[in-house]
Amino acid sequence: MSTYYLFDRNSDPGRWIQSSRGDDMPKVKWYHWRKGAFVPKSEVIPSPIRFTLKPQSPWASDHGPHMPSYLEASAPLFRDDLIAALQSCGVDNLETYPVAITDPDNDQVHTNYQAVNILGLVAAADMEKSNATVHPNGPPLIDVDFDGLEIDEDKAKGNAFFRLAESTNAIIVHERVKECLLAKGFTDLAFYETGKVAL
Repeated sequence: MSTYYLFDRNSDPGRWIQSSRGDDMPKVKWYHWRKGAFVPKSEVIPSPIRFTLKPQSPWASDHGPHMPSYLEASAPLFRDDLIAALQSCGVDNLETYPVAITDPDNDQVHTNYQAVNILGLVAAADMEKSNATVHPNGPPLIDVDFDGLEIDEDKAKGNAFFRLAESTNAIIVHERVKECLLAKGFTDLAFYETGKVAL
């Protein structure tokens, strides 16, 4: 069994970002957050980067008042306590930028989140064992479609928390970090077995 998992938010009701690009993100090239490299110094990033929550809806089963530790946007938004927990679990490859998230229901502004650039792309997929669709005219990198991903432990080289080079939307976490986060009480996160998810 793999010691790596897909890192995500779980399906419990909570708040969501209105637009994945955010209010300020059109000013920031979205792909910088998927490269696994430092954002170039030539890129002017607003401080804070502004986002707006979706209004709560009584008809949406996934809506609720909870502000989760991880909000999905074009740049991952991690709550400050999650960043601190990841660092205490041995994760040391996070470049962070302050954000301000406005709640349109009450005009409250949440400033206890950071936009997170995860440094390091790791080509860790076992392409022979994975159920993958590789797009033509290129190597199996960046946007491979997986209906079951098998991680090659040797290629992963013990990295604790990284973007998968073959499918850069995927955040992969080592089991030891998963267990550390669960022990710290982060029950609103999900850790999916990579072989059972579609990317």
